[in-house]
Amino acid sequence: MRRSLLHLRIPLRTPFVTSGGVVSARELAVIRLEDDEGTVGFGEAAPLEAYDGVTVDEVIEALRDGPPPRGSPPQARAAWELAELDLQARRRGRPLGEPGADAIPVNLTLAAGPPDEVAEAARAGIQAGYSCFKVKVGLPDDDARVRAVREAVGSWPALRVDANGAWSSEEAVRAIAALSAHDLELVEQPCATLEGMAEVRRKVEVPVAADESIVGADDIQAAVELGACDAVNIKLSAAGGFGPARDALRAAREAGLAAWLSSTLDGPWGIAAALQLAAGQHIPLACGLATLDLFDARLAAALPPPSRGLMAVPQGPGLGVEVSDEALAEVLVEEVR
Repeated sequence: MRRSLLHLRIPLRTPFVTSGGVVSARELAVIRLEDDEGTVGFGEAAPLEAYDGVTVDEVIEALRDGPPPRGSPPQARAAWELAELDLQARRRGRPLGEPGADAIPVNLTLAAGPPDEVAEAARAGIQAGYSCFKVKVGLPDDDARVRAVREAVGSWPALRVDANGAWSSEEAVRAIAALSAHDLELVEQPCATLEGMAEVRRKVEVPVAADESIVGADDIQAAVELGACDAVNIKLSAAGGFGPARDALRAAREAGLAAWLSSTLDGPWGIAAALQLAAGQHIPLACGLATLDLFDARLAAALPPPSRGLMAVPQGPGLGVEVSDEALAEVLVEEVR
């Protein structure tokens, strides 16, 4: 078995602004495994320090010598697991995930920015057929931005807001009370902890979803015991891979919580894995996986773009992702030895 570890840096078309900061380029660690017959499997680690506190350097170090050791960041474990699963499924000539839907509903994520610019992006999303929008909040002009988006999309599409844990519980209650005038489907991660979210949930009528506070199935149990949320947003890379993310989705279902999958500006391998997992788990909620178009690189074209608010589920073999050597070279920082 031959392996290589690639450090990629993918520029974004425009800086992506949230309450946690600005992302202008996305760094990923990618494992490539090749067997003696020439079959290749890819796995991706997508840490985002502002989101999960994990750096790409930490992930690269964990993957440098092969399978990540115990205690390694979950993103490293996810990358190795995906590479092995992709390779095994390619050998069998079948998709990595279980059979399910051919396409998955996805939301359009709108970064924080001037209200008129965000509203213009929302109008373009309506023309493209999206029926669910997520607006980043946690900044002083939230009300103007969310109002502008609601006016741009009209009364029908679902509108979510995501604070990425920016508020205290008291600030969250006040902010949600004001933003609820714009008919919100849910508010995602209003404050940083499950305890704070439980306090918020007791005082607001808008459904509360957990994101950063939920990594795996154990966290879902803690959230249920606290009464912290109505729904959970699962990230495959942060959960530690395809299997752990599937376990988290099943735990949420058993607990009576709504659940969906999202990207933290993942690359095409992570997005493909999440699409196959969403299909196999029959997730009805719009997933936050329509983010490849934010990249300014040929690698973004490895999967078809959304059509009418739906993303096609790759049918394999394996993850069903083919990235040319030229597209990889365009964003390669180094091949780690």
